[in-house]
Amino acid sequence: MAKLYPSLQAHAATRLGDYAELDLLQTLERGLSGAFALFHSVDWSRGDGAHELHGEIDIVVVNQAGDVLLMEVKAGKLDFLPEGIFKTYGSQTKNVTAQVGLQYGALRDRLNDAKLPVHLSHLLVLPDLAVQSETVQWPRERIVDSVDVVNIVSRVTRLLGPGVHQADRLERVLRFFENRFRVEPDVSALAGRLQQTVTRLSAGLALWAPRILAPSGVLRVVGTAGSGKTQLALRLLRNADAAGHKAAYICYNRALADHMARVAPVRTPAETFHEFALRVVRRSGGVVDFSTPSAFADMASQCVEVLSNSDADLDLMVLDEMQDMQPEWVQAMLSRLNAQGKAVLLEDPEQQLYKDREAFDIEDAVVVTSNENFRTPRAIVRLINLLRLTDSEVEALSPHEGEISDPIVYESPRKIGPCTLLAVERCLRRGFKLADIAVISMRGREHSVLQTLDTLGDWTMNRFTGKFDAGNAPIWREGDLLLETIRRFKGQAAPAVVLTECDIAELDPINRRLLFVGLTRARVHLEWVISPATAKVLACALE
Repeated sequence: MAKLYPSLQAHAATRLGDYAELDLLQTLERGLSGAFALFHSVDWSRGDGAHELHGEIDIVVVNQAGDVLLMEVKAGKLDFLPEGIFKTYGSQTKNVTAQVGLQYGALRDRLNDAKLPVHLSHLLVLPDLAVQSETVQWPRERIVDSVDVVNIVSRVTRLLGPGVHQADRLERVLRFFENRFRVEPDVSALAGRLQQTVTRLSAGLALWAPRILAPSGVLRVVGTAGSGKTQLALRLLRNADAAGHKAAYICYNRALADHMARVAPVRTPAETFHEFALRVVRRSGGVVDFSTPSAFADMASQCVEVLSNSDADLDLMVLDEMQDMQPEWVQAMLSRLNAQGKAVLLEDPEQQLYKDREAFDIEDAVVVTSNENFRTPRAIVRLINLLRLTDSEVEALSPHEGEISDPIVYESPRKIGPCTLLAVERCLRRGFKLADIAVISMRGREHSVLQTLDTLGDWTMNRFTGKFDAGNAPIWREGDLLLETIRRFKGQAAPAVVLTECDIAELDPINRRLLFVGLTRARVHLEWVISPATAKVLACALE
């Protein structure tokens, strides 16, 4: 697979040409070997200060010898005239021949200025036209039309070739494109556009899952992290609300429930199972003694008992994080459905983080599975697969390649704070804002060094205090930098994640799942703060 070097911003397709470029880029990335690098939407300029020319090259391909191929993509209709090739945009007509000639000349001049004597060639890609003729100014062999585009990988390979690896020249050419042409993206724009693109790509689950007919009314969706389960839940809840149906969202994690409550329809309750159970018990006149170790188990049992004698009250039940539920809880929730009611059960067994949970079946449920991750950078997904953190290999479908930064190893617990601070500073140097960064601890609140801190460097910590107010709402210590535990942050994500306090002695099932959850929280970039023991465990796993 070719590498997007450097990591380019996701291209939010809004026009025909955008989709054509994105499709072509993805085809080349997957089809070309690792001997090639791809640049996308490359800005160029040429001038003497008084007169400046600017433009953009759609795709630049560089082989391992440092040779360069420019690709201009023109979707839609074009006119082949004796004077050249022309494309009309509204009331304006652009001379494509002149445009590409200008690009080629500008880049040739800049390469010469940089003393890079590389071979430079070009292709015009017309994905919507079958070319029957050519112009004097443009030879047919330099055009890829709708007939040829299916063979674009072989065309590029024949024209440019992998080349003989020349490390020094290749590094200079890559550095030339990265720095001189300023294609390193603004990470705020990257995060926003990447989220839009990921939402579009992962919308498939939300689109076709509701169309599946389940005779029992129960659809069980087993999807990996980043497969679109949250989008599916929101689509179902919003459709039910618009139709005037009564719906409810239940999950296990309080932080996820609070997040869903902010984005779900106002009339739709979004809460954890235990929040719901507490309401049911109190409404029925029961009492929960939270001073006893068995308080939550007793509350759940009372809730199940009450529901067994209650009338159905829902048209739709969305039950999330089912892997964390007990089977009797799930059956109690399903008993709330009326005769024509539907339930969608969302789960990912790879995110089951509790030792006392076991897998169970739901009778007559239609099961749908998805191993496609659209959210996590592909480099991180490859690491997940290399470490075998999941039973089934995850398919990396994010439009963002990303990279794996070298982990920061802390030598002792008192170094966790300084090392985490260094990881946050790394994110800031990459252009992320504090609001884009989530510091996620792999330790629980009771055993976390970071959870005892009010500040990290110059920043105050924005963290859950572990307490609730009279209305059962979580009490937070407001601050600059978000600090969460891995269990509380499950089901959520952030543009940049600092995964810290990673201290594992072995890759047992629980630790594999903890790592999987932690690594899949980042949408754009991940920093990793680990103990020496963890470093040894990972090194052995990779070997």
